[in-house]
Amino acid sequence: MRGAGLLLALALVACGADHAGPAAPASGRVLILGLDGTRSEGIELAQAPHLDALRAEGFTDLDAIAGDVSLSGPGWASMLSGVWCDRHKVVDNDVSWANSNFDAYPHFLARAEQARPALRTASVVHWAPINDEILCADERADDCGGVDAVITRDSDAGVRDAVVDLLRDGDPDAVFVQFDDIDHAGHGTAPSSPPGGFCPKPSGAVDGNCLLRGLNAEYLAEIERIDGYIGDILAALRARPRYALENWLILVSPDHGGGGLVFNQHGFDVAQDRRTFLIVAGPAARPLPGTPVTRLADLPPAENNGLPPADTRGAKLVDIAATALFHLGIPIDPDWQLAGQPLGVAGAPDYEERAIPSCYSAAPFTP
Repeated sequence: MRGAGLLLALALVACGADHAGPAAPASGRVLILGLDGTRSEGIELAQAPHLDALRAEGFTDLDAIAGDVSLSGPGWASMLSGVWCDRHKVVDNDVSWANSNFDAYPHFLARAEQARPALRTASVVHWAPINDEILCADERADDCGGVDAVITRDSDAGVRDAVVDLLRDGDPDAVFVQFDDIDHAGHGTAPSSPPGGFCPKPSGAVDGNCLLRGLNAEYLAEIERIDGYIGDILAALRARPRYALENWLILVSPDHGGGGLVFNQHGFDVAQDRRTFLIVAGPAARPLPGTPVTRLADLPPAENNGLPPADTRGAKLVDIAATALFHLGIPIDPDWQLAGQPLGVAGAPDYEERAIPSCYSAAPFTP
């Protein structure tokens, strides 16, 4: 826990006057729910009524794309900064933090605070490097980018409790939340039992190395448990006295998939590891032009080092930061050099496909 930490009574609970800010492309509040290591098949197969309800009220892309180094460090860095690994420089979960470039490409909450210091912002996570390295890098002198509450808990239940308290007792404008235990189940670490696996279907029903191991019931069970935590958070959100007037946008996404080359691992440049999903829900949610992606596309075999299927309607992991800033009413400054673009939200400009730079090689991937 760093920065404001538990001091939720800071700007977060100071309700104050209306803070809609100046006219901008969009205006509202944002809640991002990050589900570490959750494959798209998982939310299709799990009994997850709260995720299903969010999907029903908004836009869902089940074939969103992460970077080619499909690890948590570069994944969360790309989601939260809105740029790929070639700019934020994080290519693993530990060593490359020392070479990170978050001063030039900061966490979207830090950008929001810089643009509108009156905003009340919070980051609540289980995986500590998100707060310690991406938001509050040791060499940074501005105390976590001005973010009001920076909370790290040692369990997903603790994350849920902190967010519920924040929404019940505070008045946040933007909240990022990260749950970690679904990824633990995929790896076969506590609270699940070995050997794990990111395959959510019975043997023979999923492509790639899932055929070798079959169903990991613990993986689905963790998705269902976290869905319950999401239900608690949504109940607290919707119980807010002025909820109907606050125009919340809810985004849900993982940092990566898994199980493409090694059944209980990820990090490789293969479709099963790079495919993610994006849910955008709330009154301002809008589908991209054309038919929304509602079914999983066929994936290439993992052995061929295949990339995710080209989807001309987006989405990419880097689009999440841009979408959040846009909905907060903060215009995207071209000088920020964001790789991501707003999507799935009212007023967003036309989506343009952009190359994804590789941190394994110099060759870009262009859908």
